[in-house]
Amino acid sequence: MATIAGSLADSAAGAADLLAEVGDARIKWVEVFRDHLVVHPARLAEGAEIAEQLGITVATDYPATKPGFTVWTGRWNGMEMFVYAELRGTARAIRAWPT
Repeated sequence: MATIAGSLADSAAGAADLLAEVGDARIKWVEVFRDHLVVHPARLAEGAEIAEQLGITVATDYPATKPGFTVWTGRWNGMEMFVYAELRGTARAIRAWPT
């Protein structure tokens, strides 16, 4: 596989490489785009561990949804990656607009 995904075929090959590295059973599905992959773990509780295994270190928390979640982002094998995970830490209160 090329190190930088420029085609859908490269990204699909990247998804196969990802499954081989992380383990097929740990992944529920992978969204394949020309320039990135979005990883949905079989168990959100393993998302942060999968991201760490891939060397992905930037996290964005989304506490306003039910349930909240975290998306880990970074580059792996020249591809932009997004890995969904459980919300880090304890759930935070959601600030509402004043009425």
